[in-house]
Amino acid sequence: MNLLIRFLREPRLVAAWGAEQWNVFLPLARSAGLLGRCLSLLERHQLLEAAPPRLVDQLQGALNQTRYVQGQAMRELRAVTRIMAREKVPLLALKGVAYLAAGLPPSGWRNLADIDLLVPEQDIDRAERALLVAGWVASAEFDSYDQHYYRDWMHESPPLVHRDRQTEVDLHHNLAPPVSRIRIDAASLWEQAETVSDAYGLTVQVLSPPDILLHNAVHLFMNDELRGGLRDVVDFRDLFEHFARATPDFEQRLLTRSRLLGCNRPLYYAVSTAHSLLRLKASPEFLAEVDRYAPAGPKKNLMAWLFEQVLAPRRLRSRRSDLANQLLFVRSHWVRMPPGMLLRHLLHKLLKPRKPPLPTEELPG
Repeated sequence: MNLLIRFLREPRLVAAWGAEQWNVFLPLARSAGLLGRCLSLLERHQLLEAAPPRLVDQLQGALNQTRYVQGQAMRELRAVTRIMAREKVPLLALKGVAYLAAGLPPSGWRNLADIDLLVPEQDIDRAERALLVAGWVASAEFDSYDQHYYRDWMHESPPLVHRDRQTEVDLHHNLAPPVSRIRIDAASLWEQAETVSDAYGLTVQVLSPPDILLHNAVHLFMNDELRGGLRDVVDFRDLFEHFARATPDFEQRLLTRSRLLGCNRPLYYAVSTAHSLLRLKASPEFLAEVDRYAPAGPKKNLMAWLFEQVLAPRRLRSRRSDLANQLLFVRSHWVRMPPGMLLRHLLHKLLKPRKPPLPTEELPG
């Protein structure tokens, strides 16, 4: 078990750390996107004096940068909300930007790479056109095949980037690809959605608490790149414990919703991983019920081993974690596409010409 996982389980361990442990810990925390979370834990447990001052400065700098990015994201969300209101397109915030809008626990430290939004499938083309008129542009990296891949096979349109502000917006019409093994009824998501308001008067819809957790699970365990996914496991643990404290019957609500949406296997992976790595606080009855959704036979232990190697490697890169990541990459495509479609997709990616790397300048000396 690596030092970052030990810290996230029991922050007080750092009181006995020396320079060697801190030097191993910092790259792991940075790679996982958890510098802000680590600073918040040190502050909460009054352990800042146990950490080297230069490390605290780096953590604080990372958190300051995160809060700047969060402010940008909320400004973009307000702009997009106004555009969709003019077009009369329903809008629902997802993932990181939803955590910010709803004031959920990860909002105190979580960085954002893009703004994820859900719109009804019948309105997604109209929403995309409205954003194009307002200054967002399609990525030049996407060829005609990529356009076909997103629009016909995936649950989202190709990403849009604002030509001036460089902020990225991803428009989704579902939480999982329509060709995948998980078929989620998008209409049910809208029926259970909740409305939240922030301190600046922004009003936006977000998923219901059970659906927020199920989306986290589906996104993480169908993702084709799991490195860096520990942040999402931390999100899952923090959100689960937050909702469970607020709602006495939340565990049962989550199980009922998972069965209705067909998300039992991703829920098992999320709960079991958060419990084994981060000591998720859940009732024995809930854990036993979720365990019923585990894969049969040796696959259960194999998947647990693969997730641990990628999400919590002892070193940033190793042959073992690289192998596990490659196997999970193949698995993610297997569960997202039928075999024939997957074969065509992989052949296209293998045969697609790669852009030459940008030239680099050599530094003197």
